[in-house]
Amino acid sequence: MQNTETNQQSPWSVALRLLGLFLLVPALVLTGCDSSGDNGSDDDGDDNDTPFTVEAYDTTTVDGQDAIRVTDVNSGGIGYVDENGDDVTSVTWTNDFVYILEEYIFVNLGQTLNIEPGTVIKGAPGSGENATALVVASGGTINADGNPGSSDPSAADPIIFTAQADDGSGLGRDVRGQWGGIILLGDAPLNTVPATQSVEGVPGDDPRAEYGGSNAGHNVGTFRFVQIRHSGSALAAGDEIQALTLGGVGNGSTIEYVEAFASSDDGFEFFGGTVNTRYLVGAFNADDTFDMDQGMTGNHQFWLGIQSPVEAGRIAEMDGGTDPEDGTPLATPHIFNATYIGIGPGENAQGDNNSPFLIHRDNNASSYYNSVFLEGGRDAGLQVEDLASGADSRARQEAGDLNHKNNLWWNIGPSWDPGATTNPTTFEDIIQLTEDDQGNEINPSYRGDLAQYLRDNGNQLLTSSPIQSVSRESGTNGLNPLASGDATSGAPTPDAALENSGVNGSLEDTGYYGAFGTTNWAKGWTLLDQNGYFN
Repeated sequence: MQNTETNQQSPWSVALRLLGLFLLVPALVLTGCDSSGDNGSDDDGDDNDTPFTVEAYDTTTVDGQDAIRVTDVNSGGIGYVDENGDDVTSVTWTNDFVYILEEYIFVNLGQTLNIEPGTVIKGAPGSGENATALVVASGGTINADGNPGSSDPSAADPIIFTAQADDGSGLGRDVRGQWGGIILLGDAPLNTVPATQSVEGVPGDDPRAEYGGSNAGHNVGTFRFVQIRHSGSALAAGDEIQALTLGGVGNGSTIEYVEAFASSDDGFEFFGGTVNTRYLVGAFNADDTFDMDQGMTGNHQFWLGIQSPVEAGRIAEMDGGTDPEDGTPLATPHIFNATYIGIGPGENAQGDNNSPFLIHRDNNASSYYNSVFLEGGRDAGLQVEDLASGADSRARQEAGDLNHKNNLWWNIGPSWDPGATTNPTTFEDIIQLTEDDQGNEINPSYRGDLAQYLRDNGNQLLTSSPIQSVSRESGTNGLNPLASGDATSGAPTPDAALENSGVNGSLEDTGYYGAFGTTNWAKGWTLLDQNGYFN
């Protein structure tokens, strides 16, 4: 990366450039790594290696704040050569500057990007090959923690990725696609052939876009207490950047307390990998809130999704394999304590419009436990793909790989009334079956079989909301996602057999259903809270 604005050409700056300095960063603490592999900038052979600071002289100003414009130079990523001619592979972005991403910025193999709490990173506007994004390549590391050493959300000073036009207060829930997004890549397993893929949303044939491998314990670093706002510019039709893309990320990584707000595509998209996550918030994204593909696994707990009635896809689109669809490892993530709030019954949003609200297909075997699903649009709450031939998710459900156990459903579709004395809503009413090319249901009898499975496994259709209140408007203080009524108690203890290895692989026994009990962990660090959505 490199500053693109230079205010002066001092002899010192010329000397640095002659040494191959790819990045000039004002007042930025930079840890050196010399060509012999020794850490530090001190080459005198003693044990007193210390970071050095490049003096500030090459800044610009954005909205009255010192800013650094960042570019990727000669595929050098964040690497450069210091004044001693040594390779520097670790860079820290500090919170006294705003960082402007001018293009695709890569953290390459062997490089580390550290980001201080409270740092603001803005993506310059652009689309196609001129889009802006941050990509951590497989073998690169990011340490972005907006609340180091604490699990108290109220103590967070979140790291914010947003559009250049954002003055700090956000641009509104329906302003999307103003820049690209964040892409984290690793060498954890996929179920595709070949086992290494190239992530969507990156231009050209850049080998740094590759992900996948056999390292289940891959560690991309820490991504914690982070907001991602107004992202999702497209490289081409069907080739978009999500707010946060995780490709082949392993379970040595820490991914928690991340908000994806107003992406023009998905909020979170997982391509394979073994990463475990907690405390994810997807709000007002134009396509799917959570999208899973290519053999994603891992344990995931405390997910909140809320959608706009203006534009939305599915709350969760869960695919198994691509090529082949029955590839292994199977896509078997376990999601506990999700709260999924759709577009609202009867709404007609642009996009997939919650049809269906939850979809499992392509041999997918994602499982949900102790979760609450509400406010789904139209009349379809759940589809488990059922084909006449080939790999489908019905086979996974009947084999016991795909589970929906002890979940609460409320207000799905415009005619919701499970307490009616005549024609009450049943699970049969909110199941959408797979259709053939002529629009005919392929296996009509599966509706009854799946509905009975849901009844037999602790799922309930509620007559009152499982959360305190619903609102999708800022300033009304009308959204309160805390558990209410039947959701406040009785949720079964997670099966110990589902514990996973790695960071966040264990599962918390909450006793309540959904993502929130008596405390709103999304307050204090999200744009949802800052903009007054929460009650």
